[in-house]
Formats: sequence, structure tokens, C-alpha cells
Amino acid sequence: MATSPGAVVARLRRTLVELSHRAYAFGLTPGVSGNMSARLPSGDRVLIKATGRSLGDLTEADTLVVTLDGAVVAAGGEDAGARPSKEMHFHLAIYRRRPDVGAVIHLHPPYTLVFAADGSLPPYLTGASRAFLGDGLVVVPPAPSGSAELVRLVEERFADPRVRAAILAGHGSLTVGADLHQAFYLTQYLEDAARTAVLARQWRGS
Repeated sequence: MATSPGAVVARLRRTLVELSHRAYAFGLTPGVSGNMSARLPSGDRVLIKATGRSLGDLTEADTLVVTLDGAVVAAGGEDAGARPSKEMHFHLAIYRRRPDVGAVIHLHPPYTLVFAADGSLPPYLTGASRAFLGDGLVVVPPAPSGSAELVRLVEERFADPRVRAAILAGHGSLTVGADLHQAFYLTQYLEDAARTAVLARQWRGS
């Protein structure tokens, strides 16, 4: 028997909440920063975190369904005033440009932020970093959070179908995948690559 659209959305909400809690518990983003989204099977709507909510205590009621143009279609709870993350527009720009992308995750992992502050990429010092990041990691130049300029820069970088991850200069990380788990694991691989690079530099005394 086919799964109903409502059941699919409910499952995506649960997955988004579960991975949000993991991201916070793993120290990949502080306070109310960071956001996650997932494309619905229809292809023209997206589930995304509401603004001002911490990933650490996110609930299904703190999620919204929006169109690819950013119009709110449905909220997860009864808060009629809930609004999508202010970074919604670069999520939507990626979905519009990349039909292969089913999920977008933006976090602030601490070791990745070392390279974000420098506007550079970490060296690939392990087989895992080379295998999972390869030529799919880029730097997005600095632009104000939530700005149209940041949306443009993100869309330009992710127009390349090889790109799966980005370091937002002065800001954080951005990863994509076919689904939420794939995008989340890629964030972890990026943070692992950055952590290894920082620790290796300290160990070498440089």
C-alpha cells in the first residue's frame, strides 16, 4: 500500500528533529543557530526549521512547510506566527538549481569555523576526507547572514553539480545530500577533516 503524503511529511519531521538534536549534542552548532531542511516528495515544497528555535530542543511543531518561492504552506504546530529560518532563501536557491538535492544542512561546527574564519579549505589528511569530500568542497565568500548577496554566492557555488559541501567564510558549514542523513554525515566528515587538520598543525608546532 502506498504511503500517504501526510505520513511522508510526518516521517521527515521526525528525522529532521532527531538529527537536529544530534547536531546540538555533538556540539556542531550553538544556541539557536543552524538550520536544516528537506525536500518533500512532490519536489516543489520544503520542510524547514522555524527561526529562533534551538536545534537542541527542536520539536516537530518547530518545523514549517514552504514552497520553493518561500511561501509558508503549513506549520508543524499551532504557532501561527512561526517563521522559517532567515537562511531559508539559500536553501531554496539550492533546491531550485539542483533537482538531485533532497536535503540542506547549515551548521556552525567549531573546527570548521577555524577555516571559515580564514576563508580557506582544510587540507585532506585522511582517506575519509578525500573519499567523502574530494572535489565537492568549496568556499563561499563572506556576505551578511540572511542577505540576498549570500543567497547569490551560495547559488553560484552549488550550481556546479559536483559541489556537495561548502565553508561559508566567516560563518559556518553548508552541506547537501539526497536525504537528511546523507547531508548530516557530510557535515561530520567536513568537521572531522577540519579537526584533523587543526590538531596536525598543533602537533607539528606550526
